[in-house]
Amino acid sequence: MPAMRMPLALRPTANVSPRLRILQHAQLAIAFFAFFAFLVTFLIPFRHKLFTLSLLYTPLLTSITTIFFVIREQKNAEAGTLSKQKYVKYQVLKMLAAIGMSFIGFIGYLASAPAEADQDPHHPGTQGMWLNGVKIGRWQGLLLWLNFFNWVFLWASLFYSCCMTSKKQGAIALAGDEANIGIDDDTANDEAIARDLQAQDPNWQA
Repeated sequence: MPAMRMPLALRPTANVSPRLRILQHAQLAIAFFAFFAFLVTFLIPFRHKLFTLSLLYTPLLTSITTIFFVIREQKNAEAGTLSKQKYVKYQVLKMLAAIGMSFIGFIGYLASAPAEADQDPHHPGTQGMWLNGVKIGRWQGLLLWLNFFNWVFLWASLFYSCCMTSKKQGAIALAGDEANIGIDDDTANDEAIARDLQAQDPNWQA
């Protein structure tokens, strides 16, 4: 029976940067939690269920495009063809897609506002947070934090290109002077002298 390969799993190859793997796994984890939270919210009875589901519209929709681009990054990284230019291109497209999806999610959020008669009473001096006439509970608060970290990791993957380490080949390839990092001439000469001395006297060690 042929072996099946999970598309969302990164193999720990030398061509994949550990920091890049962390960012990709974090984004995939956010997508997983978004779908899981949607399932929990849909199955468990909540007051203002439609409003609670609307808090997940943006992370759900952005997760679809995020998963698509992360898979592209993974395939190129494992093949050693994920250059800095290609990585930045993926992040810009990922961010633009996320902004477009979040706009759709925001429209759905506004449309899911409960009628005025069904809104929670907001008395003066009452502590708490209200959105669309609904007092945010613990579960709704967790969904808002999920949305927050969704954007944190999207921006982090975009800014990651600013701190890429120099590498001619592999997960992130740099061009120009940044990639020309190696042993300087003095070090190379010292190593050559040590080899010559050792060849002349086998008992000599550097």
